[in-house]
Amino acid sequence: MHETFENQFLIRSSETDVSGFCRPSVLLSLMQDVANDHSALQGSSRDVLMEKHGAFWMLVRIWLRLDRPIRQDETLTVRTWQRGPDKVMVYRDFDLFVGPELVGEAVTAWVVADFESRRMLRPNSIPEIVDSPPPETVKDRVLRPIRSPKERTEIYRRTVRYSDLDVNGHMNNTRYADLAMDAFTPEELAGRFLSELHLNYSMECRAGETILVCRAELEGGWYAEGCGPDGGKRFESILRFSPLDKAGDS
Repeated sequence: MHETFENQFLIRSSETDVSGFCRPSVLLSLMQDVANDHSALQGSSRDVLMEKHGAFWMLVRIWLRLDRPIRQDETLTVRTWQRGPDKVMVYRDFDLFVGPELVGEAVTAWVVADFESRRMLRPNSIPEIVDSPPPETVKDRVLRPIRSPKERTEIYRRTVRYSDLDVNGHMNNTRYADLAMDAFTPEELAGRFLSELHLNYSMECRAGETILVCRAELEGGWYAEGCGPDGGKRFESILRFSPLDKAGDS
């Protein structure tokens, strides 16, 4: 059985930000691609779930940690494995390497949802997922809900457009990282890099919706959220930034 899977990616200039660092949304996109490829090898791809169960994978929570920024022209290796099904969620872990150097890690939590009703299904009811064993060594991090602070400041509003959408008809999960990062100016981020990101998905963002993005300062980091026109939260996140000198960069 394919317990682990990995792939390599050359970071292109179009995938970097004003500092020359790989954008967080790009990292999430590369992780998503590797997860999709691994699921296909394990027999639990989106196509299989749709054909046999009318269901699809939906990412609900993610935690990403970086020891240093990943730069243009570096080759990133993304390695992943699936822990196996829980009561509702399926955890998938990642390690990130540049050459032999471990530069970061991530933990993601997924649910399986009925495509028509969007109702969550129990993973252990789907044999293709039950038959996917995890490797012997897995991460033990569990992803919890994020507590929102009482006071938040509105930063901007953004309408969901064509370029945000994926095959499921909603904003792709990687784009939420862009919404959170857009709550900060380049001047605020100068000399720092995103070293930790917690991102929880609350509701789907659909075409035409205008998302209100707010933020609040926390001890040691920032909180950012997006709310829909109905006032309901679409995502919540916690971001922590580290100075470049602590990452060995000048």
